[in-house]
Amino acid sequence: MCACDEMQIYKYCHCLLFVREDGLPITEYLPEGHEGREVYGIVTDPTPDKGRALKHKAAQLSSLPSDTETK
Repeated sequence: MCACDEMQIYKYCHCLLFVREDGLPITEYLPEGHEGREVYGIVTDPTPDKGRALKHKAAQLSSLPSDTETK
């Protein structure tokens, strides 16, 4: 279990402790423009029915203005 919000919301581990069997992090659920998608592209989730306890927060976060929009 990972306590990081990004793992709980997007199933993305920026520490690379939790990755797919091929060593790539899951980026499928990340918002566009996220550094994980920029680096790895879209990496699909082999177990979409598992994990993402806080996935409901992804929609809430995507509706918030980004830092660049507020400056």
